[in-house]
Amino acid sequence: MNTAKTTTLSALALAGLLALTACGGAASPTAEKTSASSPASSSSAASPDASTSASASEGSASEAAAAGSGKYKAAPWAKPINDKGTKLGTIKSESISIDVYQVATDVASKDSNFLDKETKKNLLPKGAPIVYMNYVVTNTSSEDLAFTIGLVSLDTKYADWKYLGGMPSDSSSKQYEKHGLDDSAQKLDKDRDDKAPYILAAGESYNVAENFAYTAGKELLIKARISPRDAAGERIDSKREEAEGSVTLK
Repeated sequence: MNTAKTTTLSALALAGLLALTACGGAASPTAEKTSASSPASSSSAASPDASTSASASEGSASEAAAAGSGKYKAAPWAKPINDKGTKLGTIKSESISIDVYQVATDVASKDSNFLDKETKKNLLPKGAPIVYMNYVVTNTSSEDLAFTIGLVSLDTKYADWKYLGGMPSDSSSKQYEKHGLDDSAQKLDKDRDDKAPYILAAGESYNVAENFAYTAGKELLIKARISPRDAAGERIDSKREEAEGSVTLK
């Protein structure tokens, strides 16, 4: 991504493996995002005051981790913007800019469901190094843009990625929270009309993160597809845009 990406993309693997073919090879889909928890025994259960204190502490830590520089103006429906890390580049279309940040590295918390068809090796095994990327999407035009829940579509892959389909990732919510990131751009709003478009006003931004296998010095290709909607949620084909670019991981 030396100057470039598009997204809000997460696939839930509820059944079967999705084949990924790579020059004769293939792989299967990502696992559903889960957060494991185990009940405490009665002898070690924390008191209500202790639990409340711990929750408050975790919340404060999470908010602190997500705090950005303040140079971006988040849309009212968007989660706080985290622009920490190393800015690798910017991808631009006529009405959108996407700043690409390399935020943190970690290790995969579990095996992915992606396998090489020929070798049967897991493409992202537990303990493998992963990198967390964050994309800050900004409306640089003078007009408001309306989107469906998918917002701007982002597709990031290594330049030498040989499989069909996206790259596997670690779906652990705790890992995202640890780095002050989120793979969903929107705040939860139970009162929101699901059919209402998400309005990204001129100058407003949102961010969305992802992770994948990490190799320092590798080139990433990023493609973005922008499909604005009208007030009724119908796509405005005349305003569709695409942008692409590349960046190199540190």
